[in-house]
Amino acid sequence: MFRRGRNDPLELLRDHVIHHKQIKLKSKNTDHRLLFDNNIEFKCSTETAWKSKSGQEYTLGALWCFLDCHLQGLEQKNYRKKALDLNFEQVFKADNQDIIEYFTGKVDYTNCINADKKPPQIRKPLQKDEDVLFGPQKKVKPDSEKEPLTEKEFNLKVFDEILRFEKPITTRNRLFRVQDRTFDDILKTAQKIFQGQYVGVGGDEEELQQILGTRTQDVNKAKQLSTAKLSYSVLNEFIKSKEKPIIIVPQIAELGNLCLKNVQQFLEYGQYLDPNGLKFTNESRSVQIKVKLRLTDIEQQFLILDTPNTITNWKRVVAVFLRGSTYELKQFPDQNPNQLFKNIRGYHLKFEEEKPKDLIKQWNVKVFDLHRSKRYQDIDVVNAFWEDLEAFLLRPAKLPSQQ
Repeated sequence: MFRRGRNDPLELLRDHVIHHKQIKLKSKNTDHRLLFDNNIEFKCSTETAWKSKSGQEYTLGALWCFLDCHLQGLEQKNYRKKALDLNFEQVFKADNQDIIEYFTGKVDYTNCINADKKPPQIRKPLQKDEDVLFGPQKKVKPDSEKEPLTEKEFNLKVFDEILRFEKPITTRNRLFRVQDRTFDDILKTAQKIFQGQYVGVGGDEEELQQILGTRTQDVNKAKQLSTAKLSYSVLNEFIKSKEKPIIIVPQIAELGNLCLKNVQQFLEYGQYLDPNGLKFTNESRSVQIKVKLRLTDIEQQFLILDTPNTITNWKRVVAVFLRGSTYELKQFPDQNPNQLFKNIRGYHLKFEEEKPKDLIKQWNVKVFDLHRSKRYQDIDVVNAFWEDLEAFLLRPAKLPSQQ
């Protein structure tokens, strides 16, 4: 329950939503206020500590308007109309789930609250000693008189101390998220244990080291192989000519796909942003990004365009992001998809619950799935994209015998 003396508008709003308490909207011209229980009143323009994973900050009025329409079961178009009428900013679709789960009490914790912006708690000053009647107090025994802890109590105390410094595991994916590490070694070790082939502690130390070093050896082998391929690859042709490879993105700003507005933030920094809330002012209709390719350890610049009709040298085009429409192929010199996607790598980006379009299924295009709200998973998609494109660029530019 909400306790008096606290002045956090987010907690107040959450308490009223969870316990189905009435929140009244008082409006006078452009001044809108929310009236809560006990005559607690906040302006709708009050800034809150809520900051979505996409970086969007919302006022108290924006959050209340969205939740009020959601609880009434109103359609999206009715919500947008109400928000426009009240001059409240609209909540991005990508943030819907986080807001609904937290404010309806489905989860008790969220990463979307900026602790630095939370208002301090107001505490009542303690009364003077003569005005306070204290109950009988327990005498605290000195350490020397305390009974020693049992083994079980000691272990629980140690475990509690460890948990104080551990981050809570809220999803199955988070359990297995460790940077630059896979769990292949653990799986292989477990298989040996269950098959009775691995004796564990005190067993074959050489075998143990071999198992634990498998992942490192695989990475080194992949890098050595990539270095060998580099000398006669397409990527090496770009390095020698100092020309930037070109990636083409759609012109249309569509949630779930890329365009010039959000491509740099995604491919260079690993964060997907809704393009509809962004502006792009570059008159050249291009973006330059620089990334370090993981297999070859080479820093490479790429030029990203959304105007294929301005390209004069199509040998520089290495990748294209597609929406799945027939007219997109008309922009390319070779409109035969079977031949086109042999020389240019095709990609399609979508939310994981959406089905790919029929044309995407027919074309030789790699599909990447985004989670609608978990932005921390974007980096995995970006890494997978660069690994795939780097492997495509390491294909031979010409046969070694022709060099």
